[in-house]
Amino acid sequence: MDKTRKFTSIILWVLMVLSVGLFVYMVANIDDESNPGKIAVQAITLNLNWAIGLFAIATVVAIVFALFQMFGEKSKAIRALIVLAIFAVVLGVSYSVSSSEIPSFFGVEKFLADGTLTANISRWVDTGLYVTYILFASAFLAIIGFTAVNALKRS
Repeated sequence: MDKTRKFTSIILWVLMVLSVGLFVYMVANIDDESNPGKIAVQAITLNLNWAIGLFAIATVVAIVFALFQMFGEKSKAIRALIVLAIFAVVLGVSYSVSSSEIPSFFGVEKFLADGTLTANISRWVDTGLYVTYILFASAFLAIIGFTAVNALKRS
């Protein structure tokens, strides 16, 4: 076993033991008769914060690993950057044609009153719809195009 794998294994075991310990602490204190509620809330909050921290660390590690893999080979990096650039263009075009007009539908007043629907949110929803339409149309055209090319090659 090489050093990196051994180090990773030790770190994972330590994290697992800490997680199990925190879980046991929470379960043991969930029905504390001496101070009802307070310790249970603290234990649950501690476990939620631990889970959020582990998730954040895993996310960062996954992104860093993906970046190292992507930039390890120049051809993969160029392809990935081209895909990101195409998506940025689709997003830019979608945002530029989207409208910030608030749609009228049954119950819209409630969303306007509590602030969950604003002109900015309406524009981003419209942008998301246009991105979906563009990507769907692109996929449809690619399927039709590849089918036509394969049919012409066979004949």
